[in-house]
Amino acid sequence: MTSGVGTVDGVGSGGVLGVMLNARAFEWILGSVYALLGPTVWGFYLFLLCKGRQRMLLISHPARSLPENLPGVTILIPAKDEEARIHDCVGSALRQDYPRFDVIAIDDRSADATGKVLDEIAATNPMLKVLHVATENPPEGWTGKNNALRAGVEHATGDWMLFVDSDVILSPGALRATLAECLARQFDMMSLVLKLDSRGFWEGLLVPLAAGAVGTMYFMALTNSNDWPKVAFGNGQFILIKRDVYESVGGHSAVKDKFCEDMAMARLLKRNGYRPRIAVGTDLAEVRMYSSLRSIVRGWSRIFFASSDDSLIRNILAIFFLLFWGFTCYVAIGWGVYRNYHPASFVGGWLWLATGVIHLGIMLFGIGMMYHWTGNRRRNAWLFPLAGAMLMVILCRAIRQNLTGKVTWRGTTYSPAKSAGVLK
Repeated sequence: MTSGVGTVDGVGSGGVLGVMLNARAFEWILGSVYALLGPTVWGFYLFLLCKGRQRMLLISHPARSLPENLPGVTILIPAKDEEARIHDCVGSALRQDYPRFDVIAIDDRSADATGKVLDEIAATNPMLKVLHVATENPPEGWTGKNNALRAGVEHATGDWMLFVDSDVILSPGALRATLAECLARQFDMMSLVLKLDSRGFWEGLLVPLAAGAVGTMYFMALTNSNDWPKVAFGNGQFILIKRDVYESVGGHSAVKDKFCEDMAMARLLKRNGYRPRIAVGTDLAEVRMYSSLRSIVRGWSRIFFASSDDSLIRNILAIFFLLFWGFTCYVAIGWGVYRNYHPASFVGGWLWLATGVIHLGIMLFGIGMMYHWTGNRRRNAWLFPLAGAMLMVILCRAIRQNLTGKVTWRGTTYSPAKSAGVLK
């Protein structure tokens, strides 16, 4: 027989009180940690965003004057199944206001009318040379794009080469402005961050956010610092590179199996003591990367997968960041509202609520800047719960590719894709 009073279901009132006090103490500790880390991490990230963008404002406005002895430039455009967009891309390249350049377009095994469109343009414009890659598959160990660019470089005559993706539209002064900057500052390579032409809902929501995530994960702005020799970033949509520098590091043969050959090339240059740079070029060129949700998920999964040899760890950390520093502000606000109706102390839920609102405000401001800087609407940041969830889906797909080593891109399956590019 148990004697005494003050028991609740066999647990003493002192024990119940102790549990309640411990729970409240734990909540106070958890709330204090969140208050310290939640807004602080995003505040620091916001500072780094602004600092990084400042590092990338390299293009002079108005553009620098060109020297008297102008180097020749060859613009190279690889294209596979781009009949809908290749005319506008090549046309914008041919309209460059630089005095000494030519254009080489490479039809890379297209199954549509890409090659026909290119031949029709070349028939009326002698500045354009068209090459047709006729082989069914690229050579073993090569990705299709790298093989196409290798073929184009063999016919290039310029002292500098400008690699442009087939979905990019150049402004007439793009080549002049970037080359003038390279010559004046003695840069060996310059890659541009372009305006993202997003016409649909999912394009405007996901593409800028994914682009900002990749730039953050790979410390894009540190490309422009010589103090970080192992950190370099390139955007294959627009890469201007000095011909002899390109050849000295092995050209595309040195990165033949890389899907993100742009980043690999930038790292290769920096490791060899050259000066690659990345600059904001949203007023010089624009690109529409993808036109459907399916293509966005597939395309960005490939980019997150192939960006570097340690992309698995980076992708996992990116998901961790989204979960613990992206979505926690919504949880904190919801818990704060609940605690105001069910207070556990005299403070109620105001600690959670105030910290969550501050966290949310800083986060949305930073994400809104990402959208704005890429030429998209700031208000898309308010849809972060949807965009962030979809970004995690993309990252999870990339992690699966990290683990299997297999990826299909533009009709070609590579396995193991990142290390060897062997066709299956």
